Amino acid sequence: MTKRQQTREKILQAAWGSFAQNGYEATTTRQIAKQAGVADGTVFSHFPTKLSILREGMLEQLTAISQDTLENAEGKTDVEIGLALTEQYYRYYFTNVELSRALLKEVIWDLDYYQSFNQALFQSASEQTIAAEKMPLILDCYFMTLITHLNRPEPNVELALEELHAKFKLIV
Repeated sequence: MTKRQQTREKILQAAWGSFAQNGYEATTTRQIAKQAGVADGTVFSHFPTKLSILREGMLEQLTAISQDTLENAEGKTDVEIGLALTEQYYRYYFTNVELSRALLKEVIWDLDYYQSFNQALFQSASEQTIAAEKMPLILDCYFMTLITHLNRPEPNVELALEELHAKFKLIV
Protein backbone atom coordinates (compact mmCIF):
# COMPACT_ATOMS: atom_id res chain seq x y z
CA MET A 1 0.00 0.00 0.00
CA THR A 2 1.42 3.36 -1.01
CA LYS A 3 1.76 6.26 1.40
CA ARG A 4 -1.11 8.03 -0.38
CA GLN A 5 -3.34 4.98 0.06
CA GLN A 6 -2.36 4.76 3.73
CA THR A 7 -3.24 8.41 4.26
CA ARG A 8 -6.59 7.91 2.49
CA GLU A 9 -7.33 4.95 4.73
CA LYS A 10 -6.39 6.94 7.86
CA ILE A 11 -8.78 9.68 6.78
CA LEU A 12 -11.60 7.18 6.21
CA GLN A 13 -11.01 5.53 9.59
CA ALA A 14 -10.89 8.90 11.34
CA ALA A 15 -14.10 9.96 9.61
CA TRP A 16 -15.95 6.81 10.67
CA GLY A 17 -14.75 7.26 14.23
CA SER A 18 -15.92 10.88 14.23
CA PHE A 19 -19.23 10.00 12.59
CA ALA A 20 -19.83 7.36 15.26
CA GLN A 21 -18.86 9.69 18.11
CA ASN A 22 -20.38 13.00 16.94
CA GLY A 23 -22.82 12.05 14.20
CA TYR A 24 -22.46 12.79 10.51
CA GLU A 25 -23.98 16.27 10.53
CA ALA A 26 -21.92 17.46 13.52
CA THR A 27 -18.63 16.10 12.18
CA THR A 28 -16.49 18.58 10.28
CA THR A 29 -13.69 17.88 7.84
CA ARG A 30 -11.42 19.80 10.21
CA GLN A 31 -12.24 17.27 12.97
CA ILE A 32 -11.58 14.42 10.56
CA ALA A 33 -8.19 15.89 9.61
CA LYS A 34 -7.23 16.37 13.26
CA GLN A 35 -8.30 12.82 14.15
CA ALA A 36 -6.34 11.43 11.19
CA GLY A 37 -3.28 13.51 12.04
CA VAL A 38 -3.19 15.26 8.67
CA ALA A 39 -3.55 18.85 7.47
CA ASP A 40 -7.04 20.10 6.63
CA GLY A 41 -6.12 20.37 2.95
CA THR A 42 -4.95 16.76 2.88
CA VAL A 43 -8.51 15.59 3.49
CA PHE A 44 -9.64 17.51 0.41
CA SER A 45 -6.79 16.16 -1.70
CA HIS A 46 -8.28 12.70 -1.12
CA PHE A 47 -12.00 13.51 -0.88
CA PRO A 48 -13.63 16.57 -2.44
CA THR A 49 -16.45 16.69 0.16
CA LYS A 50 -17.58 15.16 3.43
CA LEU A 51 -20.29 13.40 1.42
CA SER A 52 -17.64 11.70 -0.72
CA ILE A 53 -16.07 10.36 2.49
CA LEU A 54 -19.46 9.01 3.56
CA ARG A 55 -20.06 7.45 0.15
CA GLU A 56 -16.64 5.83 0.04
CA GLY A 57 -16.90 4.49 3.57
CA MET A 58 -20.36 3.04 3.09
CA LEU A 59 -19.42 1.55 -0.27
CA GLU A 60 -16.41 -0.16 1.32
CA GLN A 61 -18.56 -1.58 4.09
CA LEU A 62 -21.34 -2.72 1.76
CA THR A 63 -18.77 -4.30 -0.55
CA ALA A 64 -17.37 -6.26 2.41
CA ILE A 65 -20.91 -7.37 3.28
CA SER A 66 -21.40 -8.47 -0.34
CA GLN A 67 -18.18 -10.48 -0.33
CA ASP A 68 -19.07 -12.20 2.95
CA THR A 69 -22.57 -13.00 1.71
CA LEU A 70 -21.34 -14.31 -1.63
CA GLU A 71 -18.67 -16.47 0.02
CA ASN A 72 -21.48 -18.25 1.89
CA ALA A 73 -23.73 -18.57 -1.15
CA GLU A 74 -22.69 -21.97 -2.39
CA GLY A 75 -25.67 -24.02 -3.49
CA LYS A 76 -28.09 -21.08 -3.37
CA THR A 77 -30.09 -19.82 -6.30
CA ASP A 78 -29.56 -16.30 -7.61
CA VAL A 79 -32.88 -15.24 -6.06
CA GLU A 80 -31.80 -16.62 -2.66
CA ILE A 81 -28.47 -14.80 -3.01
CA GLY A 82 -30.29 -11.58 -3.93
CA LEU A 83 -32.55 -11.91 -0.88
CA ALA A 84 -29.56 -12.61 1.36
CA LEU A 85 -27.77 -9.52 0.01
CA THR A 86 -30.80 -7.28 0.51
CA GLU A 87 -31.26 -8.56 4.04
CA GLN A 88 -27.62 -7.92 4.95
CA TYR A 89 -27.65 -4.45 3.35
CA TYR A 90 -30.86 -3.53 5.18
CA ARG A 91 -29.43 -4.74 8.47
CA TYR A 92 -26.38 -2.55 7.87
CA TYR A 93 -28.49 0.49 6.97
CA PHE A 94 -30.75 0.06 10.01
CA THR A 95 -27.78 -0.43 12.32
CA ASN A 96 -26.38 2.86 10.98
CA VAL A 97 -29.61 4.85 10.70
CA GLU A 98 -28.11 8.35 10.90
CA LEU A 99 -25.40 7.65 8.32
CA SER A 100 -27.91 5.89 6.07
CA ARG A 101 -30.33 8.80 6.28
CA ALA A 102 -27.53 11.26 5.50
CA LEU A 103 -26.37 9.22 2.52
CA LEU A 104 -29.86 8.76 1.13
CA LYS A 105 -30.71 12.42 1.67
CA GLU A 106 -27.64 13.54 -0.23
CA VAL A 107 -27.42 11.03 -3.05
CA ILE A 108 -31.10 10.76 -3.89
CA TRP A 109 -30.44 13.73 -6.15
CA ASP A 110 -27.47 11.98 -7.78
CA LEU A 111 -29.23 9.09 -9.49
CA ASP A 112 -26.31 8.34 -11.82
CA TYR A 113 -24.18 7.53 -8.79
CA TYR A 114 -26.91 5.38 -7.29
CA GLN A 115 -27.50 3.46 -10.51
CA SER A 116 -23.83 2.48 -10.83
CA PHE A 117 -23.78 1.63 -7.11
CA ASN A 118 -26.92 -0.51 -7.47
CA GLN A 119 -25.61 -2.37 -10.47
CA ALA A 120 -22.36 -3.24 -8.75
CA LEU A 121 -24.05 -4.49 -5.58
CA PHE A 122 -26.81 -6.50 -7.25
CA GLN A 123 -24.94 -7.81 -10.28
CA SER A 124 -24.73 -11.42 -9.10
CA ALA A 125 -28.44 -11.69 -8.36
CA SER A 126 -29.52 -10.38 -11.75
CA GLU A 127 -27.23 -12.27 -14.11
CA GLN A 128 -29.24 -15.46 -14.55
CA THR A 129 -32.53 -15.92 -12.77
CA ILE A 130 -34.12 -12.49 -12.67
CA ALA A 131 -35.21 -11.06 -16.00
CA ALA A 132 -33.47 -7.80 -16.85
CA GLU A 133 -36.75 -5.92 -17.22
CA LYS A 134 -37.67 -6.73 -13.60
CA MET A 135 -34.45 -5.38 -12.06
CA PRO A 136 -35.54 -1.70 -12.22
CA LEU A 137 -38.75 -2.63 -10.36
CA ILE A 138 -36.81 -4.62 -7.79
CA LEU A 139 -34.37 -1.75 -7.24
CA ASP A 140 -37.21 0.76 -6.96
CA CYS A 141 -38.92 -1.41 -4.35
CA TYR A 142 -35.63 -1.88 -2.54
CA PHE A 143 -34.89 1.84 -2.23
CA MET A 144 -38.42 3.12 -1.69
CA THR A 145 -39.01 0.58 1.09
CA LEU A 146 -35.65 1.48 2.61
CA ILE A 147 -36.36 5.22 2.48
CA THR A 148 -39.89 4.80 3.83
CA HIS A 149 -38.79 2.72 6.81
CA LEU A 150 -35.64 4.72 7.62
CA ASN A 151 -37.81 7.84 7.65
CA ARG A 152 -39.99 6.49 10.45
CA PRO A 153 -39.44 7.78 13.99
CA GLU A 154 -38.51 4.24 15.10
CA PRO A 155 -37.07 2.38 12.10
CA ASN A 156 -37.60 -1.38 12.30
CA VAL A 157 -35.53 -3.58 10.02
CA GLU A 158 -37.77 -6.64 10.48
CA LEU A 159 -40.89 -4.76 9.32
CA ALA A 160 -38.96 -3.28 6.41
CA LEU A 161 -37.68 -6.69 5.31
CA GLU A 162 -41.14 -8.23 5.63
CA GLU A 163 -42.60 -5.52 3.39
CA LEU A 164 -39.71 -5.75 0.93
CA HIS A 165 -39.96 -9.54 0.62
CA ALA A 166 -43.71 -9.29 0.00
CA LYS A 167 -43.06 -6.81 -2.83
CA PHE A 168 -40.33 -9.00 -4.28
CA LYS A 169 -42.69 -12.00 -4.33
CA LEU A 170 -45.17 -10.01 -6.40
CA ILE A 171 -42.49 -9.00 -8.88
CA VAL A 172 -40.54 -12.23 -9.18
